[in-house]
Parts: sequence; structure tokens; C-alpha cells
Amino acid sequence: MTSDPIIQRLIKVARLYYLYNLSQQQIAEKLKISRPGVSRLLQEARERGIVRIEVVDPAGNGAELEKRLAERFGLKKVILVPSEGADDRELKRRMGMAAAGFLDSCVHNGTILGISWGSTMQELVRHLKPRRLKNLTVVQLLGGIARAEYDTHAAEIALKCADAYRAVPFLLPVPAIVDNVSVKQALMSDNQIARVLDLGRQADIAVFSVGRLSHGCLMCKADYFRKEEVDALLARKAVGDICSRIVSEDGRICSAELDARTIGIELGQLRDKAFSIAVAGGHEKRPVILAGLLGRFFNVLITDEETAATLLDAAEERN
Repeated sequence: MTSDPIIQRLIKVARLYYLYNLSQQQIAEKLKISRPGVSRLLQEARERGIVRIEVVDPAGNGAELEKRLAERFGLKKVILVPSEGADDRELKRRMGMAAAGFLDSCVHNGTILGISWGSTMQELVRHLKPRRLKNLTVVQLLGGIARAEYDTHAAEIALKCADAYRAVPFLLPVPAIVDNVSVKQALMSDNQIARVLDLGRQADIAVFSVGRLSHGCLMCKADYFRKEEVDALLARKAVGDICSRIVSEDGRICSAELDARTIGIELGQLRDKAFSIAVAGGHEKRPVILAGLLGRFFNVLITDEETAATLLDAAEERN
């Protein structure tokens, strides 16, 4: 048993609340702390994995939905989180927590783990449980330096992931999209950048989110697209990006010219992974998740229940 006094305090509060059914106010009085303090300790106990909450659905609706979605799109695994009562931020927190748990079950000694960037990936790394593994490598899958004064947190996410697993991090300090192919070729001729890209191709596991294309999307905030470029892509039925690769609603690369200027893992390479894990949900992202499913760019999907039901309906409509 750990002698860490912080952990011991979390265990004590959790036992009083979950095993002995004391109220938060009773615990506060017993331990001589504030009731909000008890609430914070309980939240931390959940985040550290000291408390694990399992919700059993007697009707099996969630499990049935996961099974149907996996069978319909040939996925290895589907994990659904509740949609109820969740705004965008809360939904990302739930998916990030679920993704962290699944990722922890996949990594092992010698794994090469590739990770993208974005707010959903920030939630994932925030919920990773520290664990020491031998010869584990974490690699940044796509360029993340923005042209604008906007921080994509790409390096930070990869570094935090590596820190959680005591792994060696490999970063990709280049933009996701450059102005022309000659610039990309010059950058890729650098030995360090070429090595990182090669590690991304070799990765056993790739974990990433997706983004909906719009004038206010993350890639636009990072100044990768001008208004007229977004308009042109939308006119060609673009729905969003998967690892910075812009795809159309049928799961195809929307612009070969744009794709040739993009630095990072290619969509076809995602198909070769033992685990290609997409973590995305919410109404706005459903079209690009469906595009990714149609393109078979991932074999694991972590999303919310409402999105799962919508994806199945959309699949039926396409038949």
C-alpha cells in the first residue's frame, strides 16, 4: 500500500463516501474540511483511478449500440460515452477519459505510439495514469506549428503523453500545411524531421481526433486557410480534417494539391495500424466521423451515444 499521504487522504474520503454512504457534509465535518473540498477530493480520486464508476444498463442499450456500430463499419472496438447533459467541453472530457483508459490497455513495452493534437487530445493526456514502460516511444503524427499567433499545443500534448508513460518523445516542429510542395520537400529533407515522419509510419498505435471544416474551425484559427480557400473546399463537399488531411463527405481526399502540401501521417498509413483510434463526438463532427468510417481510416472509435445512433442512421440512408 502506498505511503503517499495525498493518496491515503483520497482513499479515505472515497471510502467514506462510496462504501459507508456518508454525505459530503458529514465527511467535511468528520475530517474538518469544507464541503467543496470534499467534492474536489472525490473528483481527484476519480481522475486518478482510485474510484472507478461502472454504470450497468439493464437493457443493454449502450452495449448493443457499440456492437451494431462495430459490425456495420468493421471496427475492432467502439466505446460510447453518455451524451446526456454534456456540452462540448464536458463531452470532450468524457471521451478523453474513456480514450485514456482504452489507450492504457493497448500500450506495452516497446510500443510506438503516435498522437495528434487538438482540444480532445488535451483531455486524453490529462486523464492518462502515470505508468512506467520500457522502450516506449511517443511520436507527434502531424505538424502543429500555426502560422498565426495561435498555439495548437501539439508539442505539449506529445510531451505530456510521453511523460505519463516515461517514454521518449519525438516532436514534429513544422506547420501542418505549407505554401507549396517545394517547401515541404525542403523540410522533409531534414534528417530529424524525416526520422519523426518515419516513426509515425511505424507506429503501432495512432490516436487522434477529427475536425469539422468551417470558417471558424481550428485550422482556420491557426491561419492555414483563407476564406476563399474554405469556400472552395466546402463547394467540393469537404466536411473536415482527419490528421490535417481534408476529406470529402464520401471519405476521399478533397484536394490532391492541398494534400501534397500537408506534413504528417497519410490517411492510408492509418489503416495499417494495430490500433487506429479516433476520438470524436458531438453534432458538429458527425459528418467528418462518417467520412472517416467510410474511408476506413480508423478501426477504433470513441464517441458519444447520440453520435453513434446518428452514424448508424446515416449509414442506412446511404444503402
